[in-house]
Amino acid sequence: MVFDRFGTAGVAEYQELSDGIASWYSTFILPFLSSDIDCQLVKVSSWATNPPPTVAFTSISAAGAVAEESHSANVAAVVRFVWTSDSSRKRKNKNFIAGLPLSAIDLNTLTPTYQDILFEAYAALVDSAPAWSAGNIWRWVVVSLIDNNSVRSEAFQRRSVGPVERPFIGIGQRRRRLPDW
Repeated sequence: MVFDRFGTAGVAEYQELSDGIASWYSTFILPFLSSDIDCQLVKVSSWATNPPPTVAFTSISAAGAVAEESHSANVAAVVRFVWTSDSSRKRKNKNFIAGLPLSAIDLNTLTPTYQDILFEAYAALVDSAPAWSAGNIWRWVVVSLIDNNSVRSEAFQRRSVGPVERPFIGIGQRRRRLPDW
């Protein structure tokens, strides 16, 4: 999740965010996914209202570059994020990356090559997000909506300082289908 730290984002800044994420995904993630997977667009939603409306999008229309079959859509790499030290016990956020080629997983374990790829990709995301708009308004944050098994009245958020260390990037199960926009 990317957060506007000043609350000043308008149409142009949301579009810059969408373009930045599309560029990051096309450069750091898509080349390492199976050619079975294609990405059609990046959609940015504002969480200022519920339900969150789409405020920007960027067309990509590209496929993964690894000429292998992909694992099932519910099998995904899991990248967890590091919170600041004062919030480490509340950390639950993670991203799922579906479309992994068969060679990326060995005996239910993500290969070291793919751990490296994903670590570098998410480190680049955290580092580059502030530069996507003038004024460095974007920050990669982690958010918790649950506290002691209850829904919080207000989201607890902290800036992410990057992905977890490489050995902790693993495999998980997605609980929903890939979107079909």
